[in-house]
Amino acid sequence: PAPIDSDPGHDLPISPWSRLPRALFAGGLLSIVALFVNAPPDSWLGKAKWIGYALCHQMPDRSFFAHEHQYPLCARCTGMYLGFVTGVIFLLLRGRTKAARLPPQPIIVLLVGFIVIMGIDGVNSTISIIPNAPQLYHTTNLHRIITGTLYGLALSALFPPIFNSAIWSEPSGERTIKNWRELGVLLLVAAIEIAIVLAFTDQMLIPISIITIGGILLLLSLLNSVIMLSVRKMENAVSTWRQLALPLLFGLALGLIEVTALVAMRVSIGVG
Repeated sequence: PAPIDSDPGHDLPISPWSRLPRALFAGGLLSIVALFVNAPPDSWLGKAKWIGYALCHQMPDRSFFAHEHQYPLCARCTGMYLGFVTGVIFLLLRGRTKAARLPPQPIIVLLVGFIVIMGIDGVNSTISIIPNAPQLYHTTNLHRIITGTLYGLALSALFPPIFNSAIWSEPSGERTIKNWRELGVLLLVAAIEIAIVLAFTDQMLIPISIITIGGILLLLSLLNSVIMLSVRKMENAVSTWRQLALPLLFGLALGLIEVTALVAMRVSIGVG
């Protein structure tokens, strides 16, 4: 496919009028984002909790509190998006945002194991809601944030190669995680982050809320941008981040619509 913004078969400059539909489309997407930002709830924490409400059960006994303020996400979801953002930052720092190769197979096996562990802990935790149901062990918020963070790290290493292979015209041949040393560094950083959240729960409400809600919006933007490119048959047609700006803006706007729809659905059926 031809790269975005190209004009195949023509040597003449592209007319400014030909960019008008694109500009109007971008303006419409920005209007959706602005509408969301200015709509109630007005406070940043209220907005964060509103986004969290769309994707998380937000059960008080399974969430962290800063004094009287509940975190926007439960302990497990907090860990999931904290781990995901940590992995994304690692890729940014290592210059691997276009990495299209998975980690070595033994590391993949371990990362899949992280996903399985969270699934087991999640099922075990859900069983506790049923009176007198047998549990493998008593699940605590410590278990939830640890298994959630491991899941988030696995997602940050396994998802980018799929995304990058789908959109870039020339994806990088690098692996997201190259060796055990890099995985060890990521696990050490994640352990420190978990320790900080547990030790300074009251003080970490703002930064953790920004990180985790930002992680949700980032993931939705990435997933939805692939939808846009696929519908327009522009897979493997993006060569620069500037060309990806409009698909990402579309992804963000669609993500906010999806969040709003999920909140409306939960309210309509009386969940939460």
